[in-house]
Amino acid sequence: MKKRSGVFCLIISALLLLLCGCHHPAAEYPEEHSGAWTPSEIENVLGGHDPMEKFNRPVFACTDFLMNYVADPLGRVYTSIFPRPFIKHFDNVCVNLEYPARLISSLLQAEWQAAGTETLRFLANTTLGILGIFDVAQAWWYIPPAEADFGQAFATWGIGPGHTLMLPIVPAVNGRDMIGKLFDTAFDLKTYIPYAGYATFLNRMVVAQQGYDQVVSGALDPYKNFRQLMLVRRELQLKMYFYKEAQRQIAEFKARAGQPELPPAEILPLAQPEWLQGKYLRLSRYFSQDNVTDSMRSVMFRAQKDDDFWYMPLSVFNSDFIRQAYVRTVELIPERPGMYYAFWKAPEVPENAPVPPEKLAILLPGIGGNCTTGMLTALAEKFHGAGYAVLGTDSTFNWRFLQADGQGLPGYLPDDAKRIRSALTAILEDLKRREWINAPEIVVCGYSMGGLQSLKLAEMEEREPQLNAVRYIAINPPVSTEYALRQIDQLINVSAKWSKSEMLTRLYDNAGRMFINLSRRYQHFDPAAEAVKPWSYQVPLDKDTARYIVGLSLKLSMRELLLAQHMETPLENFPEYAWNKRNELYMEIDRVTFAGYAEKLLHPRYPGKSMAELLAASDLHSLEKTLKNSSKVRVLHTLDDFLVSEKDRKFLDSALKDRISWFSNGGHLGSLYYRSASDAVVNAASY
Repeated sequence: MKKRSGVFCLIISALLLLLCGCHHPAAEYPEEHSGAWTPSEIENVLGGHDPMEKFNRPVFACTDFLMNYVADPLGRVYTSIFPRPFIKHFDNVCVNLEYPARLISSLLQAEWQAAGTETLRFLANTTLGILGIFDVAQAWWYIPPAEADFGQAFATWGIGPGHTLMLPIVPAVNGRDMIGKLFDTAFDLKTYIPYAGYATFLNRMVVAQQGYDQVVSGALDPYKNFRQLMLVRRELQLKMYFYKEAQRQIAEFKARAGQPELPPAEILPLAQPEWLQGKYLRLSRYFSQDNVTDSMRSVMFRAQKDDDFWYMPLSVFNSDFIRQAYVRTVELIPERPGMYYAFWKAPEVPENAPVPPEKLAILLPGIGGNCTTGMLTALAEKFHGAGYAVLGTDSTFNWRFLQADGQGLPGYLPDDAKRIRSALTAILEDLKRREWINAPEIVVCGYSMGGLQSLKLAEMEEREPQLNAVRYIAINPPVSTEYALRQIDQLINVSAKWSKSEMLTRLYDNAGRMFINLSRRYQHFDPAAEAVKPWSYQVPLDKDTARYIVGLSLKLSMRELLLAQHMETPLENFPEYAWNKRNELYMEIDRVTFAGYAEKLLHPRYPGKSMAELLAASDLHSLEKTLKNSSKVRVLHTLDDFLVSEKDRKFLDSALKDRISWFSNGGHLGSLYYRSASDAVVNAASY
């Protein structure tokens, strides 16, 4: 029976490989491309139009269930018993035992250097590393792993991936790589050690749960997010990108032969303009690139207490700042999903110390942000460190907010501010019922679109007090909505000149760099810290790619918003929604520009207003009186924010005078990782 079973598996494997070899998704698209590349088009080039979507979605739903209701609870127990070092070293042993599969795969790809690297790693880690417990090859001699597998070998032989195919818990997303996994398993030494496979699976599943949660958390369509990321990541693995990049960096280091790293030419911070009446904050040693690329440094503004050395994030003993948050929902409308919020209690007061006044910071994120997004969490940590309890909410441009309040598409500032104030009122009542707050002194702080909404709340509160906040802080708020929409669309349109080959080249090279850089631990930069290289905070992207990625991130937020609305109330001229078949719908949604959103989807909701009136009521010029007269308003902006014109900067400065602070560099939100900039935000609550 075993012999027949083995022959059967080989026959099925051969058939699947033959089917995969008949199709490569990229071949479906012509080389030349007209118009800007949409997210759906990029995904379809990488993985095809997903004709097996009706099968893949139910299978992924099974994976999602197992990750959330099996891996998550198991992980909480497992990582609370075993600390991070144990889990890491156990995984090192597992990786070491997979040496034969990586060696043979490297040889089959004619990657002779990778084969030699894996052999050296195996010998060093098995002996000096005590059976692989310690990765001495990496730590002592900087020998990186090649991470080769049989799926890569099959790809090298010209076998295409075929269409997307998913199985529960299996990370491979096509038939070719799934067959490769069978061969990887066959040449894995753990396969022949009793129970080793089960132990490895448990250890890796709980570790993978953290990464999986980061991909799908807060997503309206987790399947789409997972598929997109896996397709990009797999293409990088097929090219052995991470191994070759590590080799390149090592060679570069050796070529310097101990000589100090030379910094790039520093572009001096923007000088203080003659018209400026507000506060000018010069960011020295910023090493600016350009105002859009600098904006991507916003991802470097992260919570600093999010790297517990001893415990994994799922552990009950983990002390990461995000783990200190209470993430709850409050019902705004009966029988609708609840409104999400995150709450951090005020820091504990040392025994015998005087009790400080109760203070609460309410944080409003930008487009698409949610209550636990990275920037909001980092900002929450800053206020928390200053003695505040902190409340974070979802953006009105987040699909969860739309489902919770049931009032349709956002974008008209007066209505959006009303929706926010109504939601905040319900959340504050919930916090009081739980006795987490009593009668705090409230500060409202928003960034980007949230900053614009914070200033609108200040105006509303003048006429009809409800929140009774003592300060309204706006960080990099857009001024002219029409100008900002045009700028965002221009970012996307930079890809219109790319052919398919150029798009793929940019995707692979730049995605790989971003994977590497986002995995780094970024400290908030202090120019006085001589040991820190300020140029290491530069974004490793060319200008056009950076522009496209910034626009694409905003585009993806709008995609989820439109999908959520279409699921609830079908939008005109869009394909019918079907749970197990969405590709055509996504392709149509992705064609909507930001200007098109305002004109074709938002404007019809307000038939009594012209488009000009709608836009005028949604920018800061409509709040001029409040900006000039309110002592509660504070604004922090940058002199090179690409969403704000020179004319609008002068308007803000003239209206606010000493109540606005201007950072010399940073583009849009790209200065907050700079310690003095984020400190200025918190200080704005009290000056």
